[in-house]
Amino acid sequence: MTTNDLVWSRQVEQLRSSSRRNALIGGVLGNAFEAYDTAIYGYLAVVMGKLFFSGADPAVQVLSSLALFGVTFFMRPLGALLFGPVADRIGRTPVLILMVAMMAGATAAVGLLPTYQSVGIAATASLVVLRLIQGLAVGGEFGTATSLLAEFAGRGKRGFATSWYIFSSLSGFLLAAIVVTVLTKVAGSEWVAITGWRWIFLLAAPLGLIAVFIRLRVGETPEFSSISSKGETSRAPLREVLSHHKPLLLAIGIGTLHSVAFYMAYAYATTYIQTVSQLGFSAAFASTVVASAIGLIILPFAGSAADRWGRRTVLTTGAVWLLLAAYPAFILMSAGLVGAFIGQALLGIGVGLFLSTSTVTMAELFPTRVRATGSSVGYNFAASLFGGTAPFISALLVSVTGITTMPALYLAVAAALALVCVGLIRPESLYNPEGP
Repeated sequence: MTTNDLVWSRQVEQLRSSSRRNALIGGVLGNAFEAYDTAIYGYLAVVMGKLFFSGADPAVQVLSSLALFGVTFFMRPLGALLFGPVADRIGRTPVLILMVAMMAGATAAVGLLPTYQSVGIAATASLVVLRLIQGLAVGGEFGTATSLLAEFAGRGKRGFATSWYIFSSLSGFLLAAIVVTVLTKVAGSEWVAITGWRWIFLLAAPLGLIAVFIRLRVGETPEFSSISSKGETSRAPLREVLSHHKPLLLAIGIGTLHSVAFYMAYAYATTYIQTVSQLGFSAAFASTVVASAIGLIILPFAGSAADRWGRRTVLTTGAVWLLLAAYPAFILMSAGLVGAFIGQALLGIGVGLFLSTSTVTMAELFPTRVRATGSSVGYNFAASLFGGTAPFISALLVSVTGITTMPALYLAVAAALALVCVGLIRPESLYNPEGP
């Protein structure tokens, strides 16, 4: 190899490294801001119930607020159906820029809404419309962003790279928990309930602008660019995905535990600690911060383990953990302050283990030409049917039966389903698990 060849090789590698770095930053920070937008409504479910829903019964208000949290998830499959194929036809980056702009705009607009006391049912209807727009944006985000991270990853680093997507989601949830906790501590829960909730939602506007700017600097992935230049992109990605239904069904099964565990551990657990344990706002958010931090620590290490020892090993470990820990976790969370911290931490460990690898597995079930569509549709159908409804169904189960550990059964069933799906996956059925 000549000196010029060596110089050229180094320049190409530097360009690839720069592209990977920009992709990681764009995918991670953009999703973190979107996760913040999603999380704040879940964390403020009790407050939003009082502000936007009628009725004197606080339990009914909370259930109504959580129902809206779940209803927005039914827009996610539509977002996946609309934007997943676009990402497979024209590229990942344009879709990601549009998604984060939609999410930030809708979230900031929530902070400007009049309350039910001011305009009645019109306030509720306006909140529903904005939450549906959020669901549409998140539906198009998941498969597109995870495809971007997987396709930019270096050889043998896909699990590690895509684990940062969940890292960013948890970071967004953690940021939301910190913002709400600090404002509650400094200004008081009464201020948050009257005025502060608006500023918490309005913060989405500057965060969204930052995310758009970052994603504008991200180029197209090497894998997509390659098939695009050869004219090998799919003309009908959705039809192609549906015609090979086994990978889609496996993605739905894995996505069920992915979404149920995440929203159970970080959205519903916060409400559970407030309503069942009666520990108050600050204690619930402090517990969520600790559980989030535990998940953040585990994620990249578990993602690397999946690259070294295989996807099935880590997925099985995480699913078994959640299956066995579900009941003890909810027993502990209903048993006082220390129990709340320990119980939610147990869920955080399981989330870190399973979600570190479920993301890359759902992406690798599909070839590059339909990856964004397949992973988007598979995950978002699972999230809409089982994940987004998890907080509402869990609260309803507790309310109807009077048994505070009923949510554990919901989580355990999701874990058992995931174990069956993981058992059906063969390494040779995954597309390029060592990375490009």
